[in-house]
Amino acid sequence: MAMLYEETLYSKWIIALLVPPIIGMSIGLYASFATGQGVLIMTVATALTIAVILEAMAFRVRVYEEGIFLSGFLGLFIRKTVRVDEIEWFAVREGWMSCPAKIHFILPAKACVYIKRKKGWDVSFSTNRPEEITEVLRSLGVQRGA
Repeated sequence: MAMLYEETLYSKWIIALLVPPIIGMSIGLYASFATGQGVLIMTVATALTIAVILEAMAFRVRVYEEGIFLSGFLGLFIRKTVRVDEIEWFAVREGWMSCPAKIHFILPAKACVYIKRKKGWDVSFSTNRPEEITEVLRSLGVQRGA
């Protein structure tokens, strides 16, 4: 299974917005260690919070010969696979908010890719390299649509 395309998108503003909860949880974890109370609960809560924050702060687009794999930064909670044979057509649109799919993987970027599926909900994701993703999807035989 050869990877044909990979891109990781993130936003500095979203990262800046998510840093305060990490700091707050770290302070709470230190306080629980210092007092010796609630250490287990605070450790688990801090670990889960950091995992969710890392997962939500960025996402990855990977295109293989078999399909497109979209995931959060860690790939733990947020993920979606679209097989190539499920794709009816795709469209690349300017602006990261211009794709009306039911399932969105979007962060601020140059463009978005709309995937019209034969069955199931359509999927969209943002990209900073629309020309490359177009070439890769065309090379897989996916038809370009509206």
